[in-house]
Amino acid sequence: MRTNSAVLAGLLFGVAGLVTPSPAAAQSLAGLWDATVTVNKLDIPFRFEIAGEGAAIKGSFFNGDDKVTSTSGSFANGSLTLSFDEYGTELVATLKDGRLEGEYSRGTRGAPYPFQAKRFSPVVVGDTSIPSIAGLWNIQVKSSKGEAAWQLIVRQSGAEASAAILRVDGDTGTLTGSYRDGKFVLSHFSGARPALLELTPAADGTLAVVQGRDTALTAYKSDQARAKGLPEPSDPSRFTSVKDPTEPLRFSFPDLAGKVVSNTDDKFRGKVVIVNIGGSWCPNCHDEAPFLSDLYRKYRGQGLEVVLLSFEEA
Repeated sequence: MRTNSAVLAGLLFGVAGLVTPSPAAAQSLAGLWDATVTVNKLDIPFRFEIAGEGAAIKGSFFNGDDKVTSTSGSFANGSLTLSFDEYGTELVATLKDGRLEGEYSRGTRGAPYPFQAKRFSPVVVGDTSIPSIAGLWNIQVKSSKGEAAWQLIVRQSGAEASAAILRVDGDTGTLTGSYRDGKFVLSHFSGARPALLELTPAADGTLAVVQGRDTALTAYKSDQARAKGLPEPSDPSRFTSVKDPTEPLRFSFPDLAGKVVSNTDDKFRGKVVIVNIGGSWCPNCHDEAPFLSDLYRKYRGQGLEVVLLSFEEA
């Protein structure tokens, strides 16, 4: 894990004499932080990064190596505020004794998450006999969407590991963590979808998989699962389809200003139109949005239009 921390100290000299700033004003927040949000009384640890100072300060969540960076922020008199416009959320925290404490407001999506953070420090792993769990796994499950199995992908480097669970309706994002006390404890918070995952290796080569406080599921190495004849993970590409693929896709939705936009509008006539179906609650939609934005900027002069049909929560 890369560390990029810095502590700035300074003296301000005024015309009338020497002025010493308060500790909160003198300290820079720049660098990596070990943070947590509390969700349903469960602490979710995650990596957090702060860059810049004052009115130019930015904060970043992570999805693996991908950053989700605030759109605006400020730090003054020990008070930090960061806004994440794409999620409609805000982080407000106070610096005290080198720690940040506050809450992550989720707008209309429910109560805020309590937030805490301290300066990043590497995890010390005393156990030298660390089991290898890297590879593809088959998690046996009975989901509400009719799935009999999920796919678990694990990458590992010594005591450090990262993982993601793939389902028919998307993935968990990249959860990261390390091995301690006989299990791998991995977590994730990218500004949305907080998750905590425990992977405990068993003597028979399987993994006990616990998400949050859920009952443990059993994961088998993919080849082991096939040898046992266990159900395979569902194919996500076959989960959703259109009734008649020969029919053109028709849409008619109000835009942000309340004006109805339809596929028959003149602005779309004779153009290539990409219709994306999603919502601000959808993590995968946030993942793909930058690619669609780049595509639009590159080809809009040649007749490309991009429309998002955004299904929002109340």
